[in-house]
Amino acid sequence: MTRDGVRALLLAREPADAKEGADRAAMLRFLDDLAEPFSRGQPRAHFTASALVVDPSRTRTALVHHRKLGIWVQPGGHLDPDDEEYEDAALREVHEETGLSGTVEAPRPLHLDVHEIPDRPDMPAHLHLDVRFLVVADGELTVSEESHEVRWLATEDATDLGDASVARLVASLR
Repeated sequence: MTRDGVRALLLAREPADAKEGADRAAMLRFLDDLAEPFSRGQPRAHFTASALVVDPSRTRTALVHHRKLGIWVQPGGHLDPDDEEYEDAALREVHEETGLSGTVEAPRPLHLDVHEIPDRPDMPAHLHLDVRFLVVADGELTVSEESHEVRWLATEDATDLGDASVARLVASLR
């Protein structure tokens, strides 16, 4: 994964609204300004990957109840040095957090979002610069150590259970 590759990925996404446009602009600035933009050790902000996981009919989506944050979110997380492509990170996170294996579908990426991770005893507040993909998968869900629960929901119900960030992601399907 390179800065130039991520820049091209960010520029490939046409923002759906003003929030996503502002987030994309911020991500491009962080990409240039941060010493290690892909490292979770970057204290102010770092890039992450996540996925809106839908079943083949696109009527259900899988959400995880995040153990540390205490909220329902899409599967996702930090980039690993072994992730050759950004999509690899999203697929790895989906598998780690839900047990599902899937395929990334167009558009690539599906959505861009900058959101704050609150201060916790083990780390200060920081920003996640989240590049989000659409992953189609099906099967039985498994709960990872990162979550309290994993659940298939009707896609339209995900906006009620998840936070505003999840709602924006689900809306990007339209």
